[in-house]
Order: sequence, then C-alpha cells, then structure tokens
Amino acid sequence: MNLRWLVHLILLTVVLPTTVLTGIGLAILWVHEQVSDLLFGLLVVAFAGSMTAGALLLLFLARRGARLAEVQETFVSRMSHEILTPIAGIRLHVQILETMDLPREAADSIQAIRREVDRLQELVGRIMEWRQVRSPKHLYRIRRTTPAEIAEMVAERLADPAALRVRIVDEFTFRADPDAIAEALGNLVQNAIKYAGERLPVEMVARRWGRLAVFAVNDEGPGLPPTPLEQLFEPFTRWVARDRPDPGGTGLGLAIARQIVRAHGGRLTASRRRGRGTRFLVTLPSAEGASR
Repeated sequence: MNLRWLVHLILLTVVLPTTVLTGIGLAILWVHEQVSDLLFGLLVVAFAGSMTAGALLLLFLARRGARLAEVQETFVSRMSHEILTPIAGIRLHVQILETMDLPREAADSIQAIRREVDRLQELVGRIMEWRQVRSPKHLYRIRRTTPAEIAEMVAERLADPAALRVRIVDEFTFRADPDAIAEALGNLVQNAIKYAGERLPVEMVARRWGRLAVFAVNDEGPGLPPTPLEQLFEPFTRWVARDRPDPGGTGLGLAIARQIVRAHGGRLTASRRRGRGTRFLVTLPSAEGASR
C-alpha cells in the first residue's frame, strides 16, 4: 500500500475517532456526577490514548519499511549496473582467449567460463527487468494489437520456434503494449519449454471471451509443485521435480510476467491440467471486435 494512502487511512479511521473519543471522555470527567461516570471517562480516555499510540507505531513501522524498500531498490539498481562492467571485461578476455591455439583442457575451461558469464549476465538482466516493470513510473506503449502479432513476436524470441504451436481461435483486436505482452507470454512459453523436456511442442492458444483477450500456455511437463500455486509467482522461486534434471533459470520469469499482466489490468493464473502438465492463463481486458 502507498504510504500516503496509509496516512490518509489512519487519519480517517483512527485519529479522528480517537479525537472525538478523547473529547467525550474529558467531558465526562469534567461533569461526572457519580463514580461510575468517572471510571467510564477514564476508560474512554485510556482507550483513545492506546489507539493513538498504536496508530503512531504503525506509521513509524510503515515509514521504516518504505525507507528500507527504497534502500533495497537503490542497492539492487546500482549493484546490477556495477556488475555489468566486469562481466563485459570477462567476456572480452574470453573472446581473446578463444582466438588462441590452446590445449583442449584450456579450451573446455574457456567454454565453461563463457557459459557461467552468460548465466550471470542473464541473472543481472532479469533483476534489472524485474525492477523496471515494478516501477510505477514504467511506461507502456499502449496501442491496438492482435493475437497474431503477439504470437509472431513470441516466436521470434525463441531459440527454436518449432517448440511452440500457436492456435488462434478468434481473430480480434485489443489494446496493450505488444512488446510487453509478448515478453510476458514469452516468459511463460520459455518456462513451459524448459520443464516440458521432450514433450514438445508446447501450445499457446488465443481466444476472445466477451470483453476479455485470453491467452493460454499449455504444456505436458511434470506439472506443478504440491504447494500453493501463488508461490510460483514469487521472485526467485523455482521448483524442479526430483526425477528430472534442473533446467536452470533465475526464478524471475513468472514474477515479471505477472507484473506486466497486472499493469495491463489483467490476471495471470496457473492450474494443473487433467492427466499431466500445466496451464498458465492470461486474461486481458478491452478485447474488441473481429480484426480485418
């Protein structure tokens, strides 16, 4: 919750009522005629005081939490940019070493270094992307687009486009940032491909449902973990079945996808398919009539 809205909420629900209660309690103490009036007035004043103290403590904790979050965001941003510089230097030296005539063992080590540098660069890039899409100042270029355009952009991002099968049930237009939605769906597709193993291709289905644009990404992989499905969308969350190799990844793809979908006023959910596999469902508003 935004700190400013929290302050306004506390003012309306705590400060104003406690002020009124304090006035009532003081008035009872001033004009009390019996001992019961005196006790009631004291209780009212004590209750109002405790509510005020609780509100002040809540505000203090909220401001402290907001400050810590700001420090964390600043640290992550600066460290991400700082790490990119030595990564570029390591990559340059790897390229130089690759041009030399080296023993087989040294060449294998250089290739291992390149793979690890690529993984590190992917992680830093994902962290920067996650921070960017979470920012309230992030701008989306909203325009009319179609499922066919989105599907083409998703396929272009794949190393093997044949790993994806696209089925467009309805032709329609909707308003969104095509690049951002393709990024979100691309994350879902790449995630499905990684976990599907040899059970390819994965399927992406687009259809119109009332005023909603609906995209489903279906796979026949090992399914979802036996944990609450909402945990899948937490940053840096990964799950690998015991009988399958680790496909790698940063654990940020699903979190980034959900953030992009939410910024468009939509929803991203996960469900277990009957028999085997997983379905990720994206629903976006503002679906319009048939495209021409």
